[in-house]
Amino acid sequence: MSEPCELTPLPEDPQKLTFSETVQAMQDPNRPPHFLAMDQSEGTHRKHMQQFGVPIGDEADFQEKAKAARVMLATTPGLNQYFGAAIVHDDLFSLVGPDGKPLQDSLRDSNVLVIGKKLGLDKNTGLATELDQLCVGMRELVEKWGVHLIKTRTTITCGKGHADDAADQMVQVQRKAAKNGQMMAILEPEFAKDNAGTLQENEELMTRVLGGMIDGISREGLSDHPYAIKTSFPAPGSASGERIIPEASAEAWQRICERAEIPEELLVVFLSGGHSPETSRSLLQAMAKVRGHTGSSFSRANVERPYQQTFPKPGGIDIPAGHDAMLLEGWKNRRAMQGNYHPSLEKVQRYTGMGE
Repeated sequence: MSEPCELTPLPEDPQKLTFSETVQAMQDPNRPPHFLAMDQSEGTHRKHMQQFGVPIGDEADFQEKAKAARVMLATTPGLNQYFGAAIVHDDLFSLVGPDGKPLQDSLRDSNVLVIGKKLGLDKNTGLATELDQLCVGMRELVEKWGVHLIKTRTTITCGKGHADDAADQMVQVQRKAAKNGQMMAILEPEFAKDNAGTLQENEELMTRVLGGMIDGISREGLSDHPYAIKTSFPAPGSASGERIIPEASAEAWQRICERAEIPEELLVVFLSGGHSPETSRSLLQAMAKVRGHTGSSFSRANVERPYQQTFPKPGGIDIPAGHDAMLLEGWKNRRAMQGNYHPSLEKVQRYTGMGE
């Protein structure tokens, strides 16, 4: 594998990483434009393990494996070769690794920025909840943990309305981040995969939400306060009967960027949203050809194989095997960004010793 790009080291003390230093680090052209999404709630964590075939016994067994999964991801040697930042759940701030070091520090020692996560989701509408508590959450991340990055999510489903509400919520988040003055928001309008909309219909929905969000931020004079976007790939809904064609999705993304007037300098990272690793990386490769400042923030597409390797059947925990698998996933993401990805790469079993 090639050596990682030279990044400016982060301060040793998390409390010494200022807002301006965080923004500068985020904008470092050598920093990989990929966020490792390791912010699963307990319910999602449990669901993922079941989907990945990880054996779970009683509650104590689940808790042990949930912690081991966080430890595996946060302590992967060389993680910064492929991931510039990690989105973490609040529970990570109280966890330590086998060496007694807080996992937050393990990430920082690897030159990986930490992104906090706030806001829940309404089960009926999919819109964000707890917006009235967001200012308090931002202050806690800054003052208690020295974190100046926050990811907030709202979800939209084709055919169910709430598009304008979702855009407005993201503007509210940017307003609160600017008022805080020490926080950069990663705004995540997620478009649910499970819908009956065609690619064209989902393109229209994404244009409306992203365009409304960016227009609202501009109208309120909030564009100068740094932010980034995490969103879904333009694709037909899983219930539409329409096949995903990466090239068609890329053409849709080009039109969305133009019509929504997404600034060229704005970083946009894509979530996998339940798509398979193969589909996610094929789409990422197509999106990377449309514009610069593009990256990924996969959850399931990144962690499925590392989890399977960390928790082999019939039992046991193998952290080094998980590390190897995590680096392999990062390597495949980079190949996609370079235009060198092929689905056959999903058959590669080990990272160690592989050449570029």
